Amino acid sequence: MPEDSLADRRTHRVSRSRSRCLVVATAALALTSAVWAGAPTPKQDAYRRTAPLEWGLYQILWSREYNEQLKTELSRFASKPNYVMFYRDLGRPFPKLAIDSIDSQGATTIVSLELWQWHGQRKGSYLPAIRDGEFDKFFRRWAMAAKTDGRRVLLRFGFEFNGNWFTWGGDPKALVAAWRHAHDIFSEVGATNVEWIWSPNVTSVPETPANAMHHYYPGDAYVDWVGVDGYNFGDDHDPWHKWQSCASVFDGVLKDFQQRYPTKPAMLAEFGCAHGKPGQRGPWIRNAHAALIQYPQLRAVIWFNYDKRREREPNWRIDVTAASLRAFNESFAAPQVRNRAARTK
Repeated sequence: MPEDSLADRRTHRVSRSRSRCLVVATAALALTSAVWAGAPTPKQDAYRRTAPLEWGLYQILWSREYNEQLKTELSRFASKPNYVMFYRDLGRPFPKLAIDSIDSQGATTIVSLELWQWHGQRKGSYLPAIRDGEFDKFFRRWAMAAKTDGRRVLLRFGFEFNGNWFTWGGDPKALVAAWRHAHDIFSEVGATNVEWIWSPNVTSVPETPANAMHHYYPGDAYVDWVGVDGYNFGDDHDPWHKWQSCASVFDGVLKDFQQRYPTKPAMLAEFGCAHGKPGQRGPWIRNAHAALIQYPQLRAVIWFNYDKRREREPNWRIDVTAASLRAFNESFAAPQVRNRAARTK
């Protein structure tokens, strides 16, 4: 039984966004509102990528076979990834052994934390319980273990919250409250090596003003990266999807990030492309790389490297054809000088 069971649990995913005193008080209120909205303070500088676009992939976590499985998967690529991502839930401790395996391959770990328990009996959202402290012991132990370990870890907390396929989705106030509560515990512990990724889906479902992705933003003080998940499902998945370029999937959101959150590095926290018609996927990958390097705020991209046909989604694996693997190796994974110092902030 895989510890990482997102593939079996996700049921739907969309291609995946006065007087002097009064003047002083008003200015303070405006500054507070700006911080809440993610706007930079005057002393902050806009983030700009200064190194090649970093890349990574999702590699499902199996408890006993992960080390060898990871080596096998990464051997297909022309360079080592900067990041490897996997999923966890609220029931599992700090994943030191998996981080050891990823670190041995020269990569940094991204933990995508699902805000439920895979084998729990609770019905509905866990967000109120997180906000009210029911999971404080879990978060404190996780944070303390991360601090003791000392290595850089990225935590993607409750991703795709603006969708309707997870129990933690659809309630901006509850998500923000839970996020801030958990983050405060990490701050109290001093786990400064953990970087928090805010990661909506590229399209909000339902696509209403109240469910806009930016209502879920907890504030600059609580976020290290802004991420987004999105896919090209192609023409054959269902009636409402069509073949899209990578730029058409992400351009609007990435430009919006530059306006709303200019001080934060951006990430495609999940992306991928369906197989499409013969010969379509390789050019899509090359064109995606050429397009994405034009966004100066975009620091990293994470390919969702998993076959989801069992869940009636496409096979997202990069090596689904030799041509698509070659295209990836000649673009995102093209060999280049990489050192760990360049990966740190």
